[in-house]
Amino acid sequence: MSTELEIALVLGSALLWMAVTLTILSAIDRPERKARRQERREIRTAKRRVHYRPAVAGSRVHRHSHPRRLHPH
Repeated sequence: MSTELEIALVLGSALLWMAVTLTILSAIDRPERKARRQERREIRTAKRRVHYRPAVAGSRVHRHSHPRRLHPH
């Protein structure tokens, strides 16, 4: 074999090995990344959510004792 062909085979096999390794690693990491993304999304939506405070004990909703009436001028 010529030297150039050997170098090409070694580089080709190294590139193929790297591609396969990266594919396997990304497939393994995918559920973990999905969980992290979902957690970050929940944190963002929790910040935007309106937090209602419970009513103080003994407080009442102020309602008009009589309905408003229109008065002619």
